[in-house]
Amino acid sequence: MSNWLIAIAVTLLVGGLATVYFHLVQRRRDETRAGITALSGVSWRSFIHMVLDALGRRGFTRLIDEDNSGDDQDFVLVRDQERWLLSCKHGSAFVLGRLTVNELARAIQLKDAAGAFLVTQGRISDEVRPVAALQRIELLDGPALWPQLRDFLPAQQLAAIRDQAARLARQRILLSWLAALLAGVATWLALPAPSRPVPTPGPAAAAPAAEPAAPAPAPQSDAPVPRPAATAAAAPADPGEATTAPGEPAAPAPIERQRADVAAAISTLPDVDRAFWSTESTLHVILNTIDGDAFTRICPLMERYDELASSRIQLTPPPDSGRNVRFRQCRNY
Repeated sequence: MSNWLIAIAVTLLVGGLATVYFHLVQRRRDETRAGITALSGVSWRSFIHMVLDALGRRGFTRLIDEDNSGDDQDFVLVRDQERWLLSCKHGSAFVLGRLTVNELARAIQLKDAAGAFLVTQGRISDEVRPVAALQRIELLDGPALWPQLRDFLPAQQLAAIRDQAARLARQRILLSWLAALLAGVATWLALPAPSRPVPTPGPAAAAPAAEPAAPAPAPQSDAPVPRPAATAAAAPADPGEATTAPGEPAAPAPIERQRADVAAAISTLPDVDRAFWSTESTLHVILNTIDGDAFTRICPLMERYDELASSRIQLTPPPDSGRNVRFRQCRNY
């Protein structure tokens, strides 16, 4: 393939990949960023009405809670005769973490709700997402919130956001094609010049080739012929052997992540002080109060993981309760 064809291929490849990225990926990110900024600028009342209308499309209706009528951030929703809680944090500066999720998880237990929504234009920490999933808390932060609420913005404002994102995408695509053209030129200059074929002389000008002399016969000897020494290259390693370099930490086993998530979820129960794994097969749960049978609330969380459902649970009551330590398995082996 000639040099100029290679240069054209490099130009088309770089420009095509940049066009796909800026048109499909970066344009969507720019639209989301501008949309979140627009949602942060609306009033609290307008924002909560957008959230309630978006959840209304999914079948949720607001229930007036007389016990919490003065709170303008938490709401009770109903769908299929099940209660759901809605907690909204208005503002793009929020970074919600474990404390907010634990408080919402306790509210679910106290109000006997089926789940909850945590909504903010800001950001929710990634470390709380496994715990929130176990407690049936749906997290809607900036990037996940914009597709839910963009249709409730005024049509003129939404069109302006999309036009701005499209204009930025066109500018970046144009610059990327200029960069692709420069990459093609640089490739053409870097490639070596194609060599021209050297003409061969005709049969009249060719000198007669000398007949090669026959090789002299090798002398016969009674000495044994030495065998070649073994090469230093060893046979290829068995593909089943581990190739981890010395000192490199092994990847964490999935069961460890499951133990951590279960312990964190059980620690959010209202009558639990803390929960931790005393051994690989024993979960130690320390209660802060005696409120019915705690196993009925602990076992549903344990049984979500088949590998942990048969683990032993050590239930330690408060020191002043006069109760004994109990052991139990949610599922037999």
